[in-house]
Amino acid sequence: MKRSLTIFSGCLWLMVASILNASSTTQTLLDQLERAQSMDEAGPIVDKLWREWTSAHKNSDEESLMSEGLVAMSEGNLGRAENIFTKLIEVNPNFTEAWNKRATLRFMLWDFEGSLKDVEKVLTLEPRHFGALSGLGMIHLRLGDPERALKAYEDLVNIFPSNADAVQKIITLKNYLGINTL
Repeated sequence: MKRSLTIFSGCLWLMVASILNASSTTQTLLDQLERAQSMDEAGPIVDKLWREWTSAHKNSDEESLMSEGLVAMSEGNLGRAENIFTKLIEVNPNFTEAWNKRATLRFMLWDFEGSLKDVEKVLTLEPRHFGALSGLGMIHLRLGDPERALKAYEDLVNIFPSNADAVQKIITLKNYLGINTL
């Protein structure tokens, strides 16, 4: 019994250490992204972040669900992909990228309120998730709320300053809203 408890404790510690290390890696990459001076510098960091977020599963079942969802999404089978990501969220409600992928799908399905709820969950789990902030801006634009869209894009640029698309959206929204940029 004592040996089983020791093995269980060791496995639990390795799992926790793995999660903490992944989180630490993500935070380090986000810090680097904030300091990136250009898209040439930011691009590889962004790629690493997406890989970190997409592979943040706890086990092979979650990994399989993420893969299946991504395949369904890439094939345009959005309803199936949404169901897969919903199942993944039910299995692991702290899997940030599962929430983000479902938010993206819901946006593509014109379910802006559902997408907004999912994005809010993503940002609760990872406040510096630049993909979710970009999505938040798009959702608020679709919902006719340019002030909130502007705030989302400003938050995005604080995290990812070399994102030219977000910078352009800020300029466009400020012009639309009559905000003096001097």
